Amino acid sequence: MNMIKSGSSREIITPPRGVSLAGYFNPRPNTGILDELFVKVMLLEQDGLVAGLVSFDLCYLGTELIDRMKDELVKRNVKFGDNLIFCATHTHTGPQIGNFFGMEAADKYLDTLIEKTGLAVSRAHQNLAPAELLCTSVDENPFAFNRRYYMKNGTVLTNPGKCNPDIVRPEGPVDNEISIFAVKQDGRISAMAVNIVNHTDTIGGDLVSADWPGIMERAIQGEVGHELPVLTLVGCSGNINHFDVSSKISQTNYEEACRIGRGYAGIVLKSMNRLAPLGSAALEVVAEDMEIPFQVISDERLAKAKETLKRIGNTSSDKDMTSEGLATGDGPVAKFFAEQLVAYRENCSGLSRKFKIIAIRLGDKLSFLSMPGEPFTEIGQSIKKKSPCRSNFIISNAMGKCGYIPLEECFGRGGYEILPVVGGAPREDTAERIIESGIGILKIKLQGEG
Repeated sequence: MNMIKSGSSREIITPPRGVSLAGYFNPRPNTGILDELFVKVMLLEQDGLVAGLVSFDLCYLGTELIDRMKDELVKRNVKFGDNLIFCATHTHTGPQIGNFFGMEAADKYLDTLIEKTGLAVSRAHQNLAPAELLCTSVDENPFAFNRRYYMKNGTVLTNPGKCNPDIVRPEGPVDNEISIFAVKQDGRISAMAVNIVNHTDTIGGDLVSADWPGIMERAIQGEVGHELPVLTLVGCSGNINHFDVSSKISQTNYEEACRIGRGYAGIVLKSMNRLAPLGSAALEVVAEDMEIPFQVISDERLAKAKETLKRIGNTSSDKDMTSEGLATGDGPVAKFFAEQLVAYRENCSGLSRKFKIIAIRLGDKLSFLSMPGEPFTEIGQSIKKKSPCRSNFIISNAMGKCGYIPLEECFGRGGYEILPVVGGAPREDTAERIIESGIGILKIKLQGEG
């Protein structure tokens, strides 16, 4: 078992003015930028095996787009595309990159994105050099809150509004663990990956931004004195965001993204003196296909949706239908979800999709595990609790989008994460199945090593 090498790179992927932004339920053509977006690559190599992370300042990644990126890598004679975890930071001020909620991606931008991805991976591969790998974690996540709340009427509401007197308590926990992985080369830290459980929807509006992950990276770079790539690996945060409902302060603006980004940077920088070398470890990659069925929509639910559409009529809104506004259930929002249910019944109900779950493991010391879509935070906690590895980076929005993955007991309580939307809404038992799959993948090689 030889020494591990590592290589990293970054490429700007900021879209042109006018490309619509993703993450909300209506089109938002961008009118400029607040900060640049990047694709960032971190590769590891040992004894000829190359694996790594490809992180995008995007809201999500579809499996078709990932396949196109892999094809681009093949054209560039990159033969390890299947050993890469492609993931998104989930910024809601990045470009629309797929046909979602009736909105279409800009083909020319996608062509550029794919080309930049190929260039970034190729450059990272060329940059491979001997490296020391370090890791630490800290139980400190002051900017994250469970966004689903039990209300006085017994239901659960997502983002019920600040200082809402009907709030009883959060539905579930917050994963406060922040894990930090660092690559040291030539006497300095040359790249980092940080696993944080929080949503990336802080700014709103129509200006391009990487949100708090981009601000965190710049703050870390400013402190260490050079432009190292800092990959934000967003953990299982389908039911987590940054809103403190006990505070009346506005938390949807660029200033808030700066506060959170710089705050996370401070936590990371403070923890860097605790980074410990991983030492000798075998690099391994394990991948399995997982079938994730869609929900089945009954005739009764379909009839209710059609009744809602008939009652609401042509209600429309020129305002952004953001997550904060969905709790009110007003006409445009009710209409949107009724239309989605009707389309879901026709195009998704009873069908299924396959997603690749990938684990990159450094012996029993550390693992990177991909999770498609937006799993609830309890899913990541369950996997980490039973993982055979000491440090675990559970990466959401990775290797494709399947929508929110709530716990089975959340269905029937309320909140918009359980509602069917085209391309999302996996079957009610998906959380338990993906926990079982994730733990099983992490254990495969350990059992085989004896």
